[in-house]
Amino acid sequence: MKIFQITLILIGLLTASLAFAGFHTGPIVPCGGTGQSECNLCHLWNLGSNIINFISFNLAIPAAGLLFVVAGIFFLISGGDQDKITRARTIFTNTVIGLVIIFCSWLLIDTLFKTIATGTLIGGWNDFPTCGNVYYR
Repeated sequence: MKIFQITLILIGLLTASLAFAGFHTGPIVPCGGTGQSECNLCHLWNLGSNIINFISFNLAIPAAGLLFVVAGIFFLISGGDQDKITRARTIFTNTVIGLVIIFCSWLLIDTLFKTIATGTLIGGWNDFPTCGNVYYR
């Protein structure tokens, strides 16, 4: 039974890693590299936005997927044991609450970064302002 549990956990870990590999399509640091423009103040806000996006999408989503797998395993192996069922429900509930908190925070911080970067309240929450003639997201 232990080998089966370990195998399921490893499959869950590897599947989550493969599914989200390469989700972030660009460099976190948006300037100063080979073929990139020189850094200025606007790039500082892009850097902050890239870091927040990386944490929110590349770390939080795979971690939540892993926690959903673990909770599902608890449900599967519970065998009617109320303690394991309660633990699985708690993991599910806390994971969903954590994702809601992370993405509400992402929306707030992203809007704050864009507002500070441009000096005015930005209308589009999903578009970052441009730095010179190069567009970064």
